[in-house]
Parts: sequence; structure tokens; C-alpha cells
Amino acid sequence: MLIPSDVAVQHSPALMASHIFEEIFNTAPVGSYLLSPTADATVLAVNDAFLHVSSLLREEMVGRSLFEVFRHNEADAEDTGVEALRRSIALAVQTGETQRMPLQRFPLWVTAEDGSTRYEERFWSAVNTPIFDADGTMLCVSHTTNDVTESHLTRRQLTASEQRYRTLFEAINQGFCLIEISFDEADEPVDYRFLTVNPAFELQTGLADAQGKSISELIPGRDRHFFDIYGAVARNGEPIHAQREASQLRRWFDIYAFCPDASVPNQVGVLFSDITEQRRNEERLLQSERSARAAARAALEATRRLDAVLEAAPIGIVVSDEHGAIERVNRSFAKLWGEEHPRPAKIDDFQMWKSRWADHSDKHGQLLNAADWTSARVLQGAENTRDLVSIENFEDPPATRTLLSTGAPIKDDHGKIVGAVVAQLDITDRVDAEKQLRRADKRKDEFLAMLSHELRNPLSPIASAAELMRVAPSNARRVSKASEIISRQVRHMTGLIDDLLDVSRVTQGLIKLNLQVLDTNRVAADAIEQVRPLVELKRHRLTFHSASSAALVRADEKRLTQVFANLLNNAAKYTPDGGAIDFSVAVRGKFVRITVTDNGIGMTPEVAARAFDLFAQAERSSDRSQGGLGIGLALVKSLVQLHDGTVALASDGPGQGTRFIVCLKHVETASEQMVENSPPTTDSPSLSRLRVLVVDDNIDAAETLAMLVDSLGNEVRVAQSGAGALAETENWHPHVCLLDIGLPDMDGYELASKLNRRPQTADAVLIAVTGYGLPQDKDKALAAGFDHHFVKPLDVNRLFTLFGAMASHRASEP
Repeated sequence: MLIPSDVAVQHSPALMASHIFEEIFNTAPVGSYLLSPTADATVLAVNDAFLHVSSLLREEMVGRSLFEVFRHNEADAEDTGVEALRRSIALAVQTGETQRMPLQRFPLWVTAEDGSTRYEERFWSAVNTPIFDADGTMLCVSHTTNDVTESHLTRRQLTASEQRYRTLFEAINQGFCLIEISFDEADEPVDYRFLTVNPAFELQTGLADAQGKSISELIPGRDRHFFDIYGAVARNGEPIHAQREASQLRRWFDIYAFCPDASVPNQVGVLFSDITEQRRNEERLLQSERSARAAARAALEATRRLDAVLEAAPIGIVVSDEHGAIERVNRSFAKLWGEEHPRPAKIDDFQMWKSRWADHSDKHGQLLNAADWTSARVLQGAENTRDLVSIENFEDPPATRTLLSTGAPIKDDHGKIVGAVVAQLDITDRVDAEKQLRRADKRKDEFLAMLSHELRNPLSPIASAAELMRVAPSNARRVSKASEIISRQVRHMTGLIDDLLDVSRVTQGLIKLNLQVLDTNRVAADAIEQVRPLVELKRHRLTFHSASSAALVRADEKRLTQVFANLLNNAAKYTPDGGAIDFSVAVRGKFVRITVTDNGIGMTPEVAARAFDLFAQAERSSDRSQGGLGIGLALVKSLVQLHDGTVALASDGPGQGTRFIVCLKHVETASEQMVENSPPTTDSPSLSRLRVLVVDDNIDAAETLAMLVDSLGNEVRVAQSGAGALAETENWHPHVCLLDIGLPDMDGYELASKLNRRPQTADAVLIAVTGYGLPQDKDKALAAGFDHHFVKPLDVNRLFTLFGAMASHRASEP
């Protein structure tokens, strides 16, 4: 390189970016060296041509102050070259403009072969040019030297001796001519004639037989600057040194014009050299400098664009060299691994980066070795690298993330791998979401299996009871027992379905609370009565601790009772027979705290963490003796949250029991009337005879309901379609119509509308009997003309009560 790396990086990174500049600089035929733009003018580089003309070695110049290399000769009073050079360089640095030095006497301090030193007289013409980078910062000063010692000594010898002049005149390789200037009336030079030319003249100019001819004869056009220089020398006798282009000859000349004999007017001697190639080299040098600056600007712009892309990228990007040392990372990579992540200097250093395989292969969960890293395998030539890894980053405390890591090699012009680029995408959220989806899918499958099981369980005793009633209809005791079994199992199935509907309503936001000020003590007592049969069946000891005074909350009585009953049922089911259940209500500041504690099977931390998830259950044995769909606690949590409350659980582990804590906002005083218990009516329904029409396309459902109604002494008829119902009532006028909604020819809503418009049925009480049980289903039925809405399976007591009320009303009519 021209400039040592440490100097180059400091002073001219843009300049040295161009190989073209280096090539031109080294091969230029004129002597050149580069100087720092500082007071000491440190030599940054020197080409071979200058070393040749100066007889110096590169190590004698590079890195030293120019004024240590060229020292002033104290013994020579005429030695002004060093000071002139110092002034010219300083002026170039100060003005930022090229400074040309006329002919300079410059004694050179040289070392002879025997080691002795001496001054050697030299004459040079030089140019000092400041060099700037793309940002306008001065990088260095280019000093280009033309050694004119020989021509100058020749000129000096010519003036000293005609004979010596003639000898030198014939021998020198510089062109020489003696010309006579012609002036016009305004004393302006208009032409000149060649009186004498030396042999080198034709070689330098390409003009043959010039002696005796005028310039206008030899060259049609003219370059005015030559006339001005020669005219000025002829007029005032002062020599002029200059570099000018002869445009017609397409050549550049370094000229020295002087007056050889002051007694002969209008004659000028011209000593010149063809410097066309030197000028071309200088132009190429300037062009290479411009190209280098443009390339530097383009590279800088490309780098800035790349920087912007890397920093804006949402994925972590790391660039390493051929040894694996990290050269660069972007902001996203630093966020993934932590701002204080180490900077490996080689592949082996990656051993400290904790990462495990997460690709579900046989390596899953194993630690990555340093050679397993994506960048390491890319540097070894691996293609299409795509790794799934789980990492522990360098944050405090470390965070675990799952990354998709891909890599690609960086290659030089010869295809050799000189680095690697690795991109790492954080897919932790996606992996977690996939795990949650798999867990939810598994819970769904488990729920469907549980649902099938739980629905089949009551169907078996129902089927057995029905068969018993068929084969032994006359055995009153057995028929009564079978009827109780069927009723109990139907209630159980109804409870399962109601729970499912409740969960559906809560998750869809369809639950509307009837909020009232309630005493939690009373609601808790109601819940105890609901679960008492199960508690007594399992011989549990249930202890209830009520609050010392009214524990008022604003709540929906039905839903709050459902919450407490679910928690007590859960405790009863999962506590071995003969266990203990503690149920307490207490006022704690602004909250009412309800606690259900058991000494049952308890929960593992894993089960406790998802106990309130929908369809979540602990592992069960194949007999599934506890039953349930895994929706009770999910429903509890949803209903408590609808009341702006909280629910939590605690368990010390399997076999250590479980505690559930519900907290609701305490109402300090009852601002509205508190709901009191109203005892249920116990009057038996009137069995006065009614005419009842049952309409259902399910023949079994229709006939069993008809037999039930008939058992009360009513007159009953059955139809299995809307058209059949209309035909049945042509000549028979029912008091009550029990209508299914899902009929084959017309739905129950349309049938109700038609019955209401017919005179013979306009006064009939229309009762919807349907499996559609949402609040909006009831609203739709009433809007269609129904008087009452019953959800299957029928609440028989409610139906009997309604029939009794209707019969009593009819009996009281006149």
C-alpha cells in the first residue's frame, strides 16, 4: 500500500478506497508524494519516480516531517528552496487551492555510498494540490515535482558561454528555440518567427523545418497565451516560467522564456519540455480522485441505507467474520439476547450462549454445541440452514425465548466464505399459541368424551326403569320406584344441560343479572339445602359459619346461589366419604369473603393453574366415579366476575384438600328493599277437567305428555303437525294447547298465530313446549302469541300448578 494502514485510516480512508488512484500514483513518471495537512507536513506516501529523482529511500521519507527530510543548508546563503516549499504548502492548506511553484533552487541532502552526507544542488518546478474527501474534509496535500535541474543548468551555462551554449544546445533533450516577436501598432504581439531551433525541437513539438518560418505559417490557429508570455518577456526583459497547452498540437509544454541578449530587441529564447503525458497523468489522478470520492459517497449512502434497513428490521440480525467473531448486530438482536450480551471473538466462544434444540427432532431439548450454531454451520458451507432453538438470554433475570434462526454466507469475489449473516425471528408467542391451541383441542376431545359418558350414565337407569315398568306394570311398588329413578335421572340430565347452556350464555355475554341487595348468609343457606342430599349421601361433615350480622351484597340471587352450590358440590365430589367441608361467610372491610374448604384430594400446582379453565379436570380413573363435565369452576369464575368479584383457590398438593375464596363488594346499608324468602306454595293443583291439545312431531314425547295430562282427569287429544292441529280444532275447542316449536310443516310460532286468529281457539291458553331456552327464545314465543314458555324437559310441578290455576279460574266464572 501507498500509505501505512494506521496513517491511511486516520487521514484518507476515502482516498485509499480507490485501487485506480494507487495504480496511477505508483506508475506516474513524475515524482510525487502525499503530505498530511498539518504544520509538520508528514510524508504519507511517495512514488517510485520521486525516489528515483531524489536518490532517497522510501523509509527515509514516509512517516517523517518533510522538513526533516529536506533540511535548510545553513552554509548556503542562497538555499531558499525549503522555505519556499514550506510557504507554498502552507498556502495550499490555508486556501484549499492548488499552488504552483516556479523554478526553485533546492539543494538536496543526500547520503553517499560511503555513508557520508552532502548537499546536492537541484532545480525543481512543483505543484502543491490539496485533496478532499466526499464531505469536503482535506485529507492530504499532493506534491508533484518536475526535476528541471538539467534544463536550468543548461540555460545558465548558455548565458555563460556561447560555445558551451552551442554544445548544450545541440545535446539537450529539451526543446529550444530563439524567436523574434512581431508587434502591431498597438504594441501587441501578433506573430513570431523561429530564428533558431535545436534538434530536440521537432521531437518535442512535432513541427518539422520550423527554422526561418513564422508560427502562423506552421500552425493556422493560435493560442493567445503564448503571444502574451513572449511579448511580455520581449518588452520588459524578465524571464517567465509557465505551463501552457498548445491546443493545435494537442500538447502541453513546460516553458521557460527569457531575453538572451538585452541589446537585441524583440528576441526571446524559449526552453521547453513536452509535459503532455505528465498532464495526462495529473488529469487521470484528478479523475481517479473524483471517482474515488463518488465511490465513497455511493458506498456511504449504501451503508446508510443498509443501516436503516437493519435497524428497522423486526428480526434479530447478526453479522460475523470468517472466524465467527461478531462484527455487527441490529437493535432487534440486542432486544432478543439482552443489551449486555457478550461479543464472541471466535466460534468456540458461543459455548457460553445457552440454547437448546426446539425442533422436535431426536435432539429436542439438548444443548447446542458451539459448532451447532447457525453461523458456525454457515461458515462450514452448510446451505438452507433453518434452526428452531430455545434460548436463555442475558437479561437479569434471563428470559426464555423460542427463535427461528436462518443463515447465509458472505463470499468474496472468488467465492470464498468470508463471513456469515444470521437472522433470528422471535416466534415465542406463536409457539405458545400453538401449545394453547393443542391444549384447548385436547380439552375439547376430553369434554366430548365426558359429555358422552355423562349423558349415557342417566340414560342407563332410565332405560332400565322404563323396561321394569313395562314388564311389571301391576307391581305398584316397583313402578313407583322406577318413576322416582326416571325423575331423578331426568333432573340430573337437565342439570347437565343447564350448566352447558349457562356456560354458553356467559361466554357469549348473554347473561343478564337481576341485581338486588341480598344477605349472603341467607343465599349460602339456600345453597347448602341444594347440596345437602349429596353431602349426606357421602357422609360428609358440613360446617357453616355465617357472618355475625347481615353480609349484604348486590347480586343476582339465582346466580349467586349457583356459585355457592357449585363450590360445595365440587368439595363434596372430590372429598373421600366421611370428609369435612367448612363453609364460611365473613365481612372483611369493603368486601364479603366466602370460603369453602375441604380435606379432599387436593390439586397439583399444574391442575390448580388451570382449574378455572373451561372443561379442565384433574386426571381421573376409568370409573370416573366423580362425574362432571369440567365446567362448574369455569362457570363459577365467570359468574363471580359478572358480579365484579374475584375467586381464587389454594391447595398444598395432592391429598391436602382445597380452599376456594370468593370476594364480593360489601354493601354497607340496604338502600333498596332486601329480598326475603317467600315460602313456596304447597296447595295441590285443582284437577278440574280441561280440554288439552298436545302438538309434537315426536310421537313418544307427544303420547307421554298426553298420558301425564290425562292422568289429572283432563280431556286430551294429540296432533303431530301444524296442519293436524288445525284440523283437530275445527269442531273441538281446547282450553289449553301445548305446542312444540320445531314442527315439520310449520313452526310453532306460525301455528300459534293461526290459532289465535281462529274464533274456536282464540280463547285457548297457548303454551310453548321447546328445547330452545334462551331469554330471547322466550321473548320470541310471547311475541308470537304464546301465553307461557316451558323448556324441555317439562317442570311437571309448574305445569300442574298452571293447570290448577286455569281450572280454578274457569270454575269461578259464572
